[in-house]
Amino acid sequence: MVIGIIGASISGLIAGKRLADAGHDVTIIEKNRSLGGRLSTIELDGLNMDIGISHFNTTSQTFRTFVDDLQKQGVVKEWADEFSLYDGTEFHNVDPNADPKMYFVGIKGNQEIARKLSRWVDIKSEEQAGGLTYIGPDRSKKRSWMINLTDISVFECDAVILATPAVEAYGIIQTAQNRTATRKIIRVIDEVRHNGRISLACTFDHESPEWDAIEVNHKDIQLITNESSKRGSKDQAGLVIHSSHEFFRKYAQVGDEKTKQALLESASDIVDYSIMQPESIYLHRWKYFEAQNPVDEYFMELEMNEAPLALIGDYFNGSSLDAAFVSGNSLAEYWLNKYSEVTV
Repeated sequence: MVIGIIGASISGLIAGKRLADAGHDVTIIEKNRSLGGRLSTIELDGLNMDIGISHFNTTSQTFRTFVDDLQKQGVVKEWADEFSLYDGTEFHNVDPNADPKMYFVGIKGNQEIARKLSRWVDIKSEEQAGGLTYIGPDRSKKRSWMINLTDISVFECDAVILATPAVEAYGIIQTAQNRTATRKIIRVIDEVRHNGRISLACTFDHESPEWDAIEVNHKDIQLITNESSKRGSKDQAGLVIHSSHEFFRKYAQVGDEKTKQALLESASDIVDYSIMQPESIYLHRWKYFEAQNPVDEYFMELEMNEAPLALIGDYFNGSSLDAAFVSGNSLAEYWLNKYSEVTV
């Protein structure tokens, strides 16, 4: 089959890799230049800094096996098994209420995981999908679906996978002419709500702090990560301040400069050195960072054998990187069994 995947998230990438490995012709359409969605890494003053998901752990055996393989390849490493805590008034070197678990990070940045997976599929980056056109079984020489791109071009395919946040998947699937078939899916994903986040990366001209990350009980900030500790850079401090959803909503319409200042001022109540004078600074707004109410399924599928369509992502069975990976992997496994006799 010719398969079009909308969204180069880890869900889309692992589904694409597995289907391509089996001989299907897979193309991923991604609106951004970079791949991986929340697996986003930037370089600031020579230091790689994770501005999306800061770290991850493994709960499923499927994801654990994948992470073990990445460790052997030198892509990821164990980072920390405990974080510090700011409880709203005091700083604690170790969170006394947390269950110890191993956290992993990309050695060169978490985005390296996405780059590793992308080698197995064709990527159309900086191409945005605006909608779908269902052609159907009586299509003569055409394929079952057309993905309509916002530059007026189209991508024809036999099957479609939506690997985007639920809100974006809702907007795309609503454009399909066969509304009756998609009604159940639309009804379910319309209920999914996402938390937003603002990530502020900063570098400083002094030594890295001793702690790896601080979990924060604060109205403005959820987490502060020490990116230097991930990269083994002790002579340069690099921090990422991850806002709360409440702060994201409050500053959604506020300019970047005022937003940066507000986050730095809030962080100065927590971090014990001068955080108000960073060397360099970078701000990113995540509109759909984390699902509040994930769907209790691994994926959702439009039940039309002649025109397969499915939804995957980190809003299925959780909002973690593990859940996102399992969602894409589960759909690929299901389709490889279901369409094993379909010719490419």
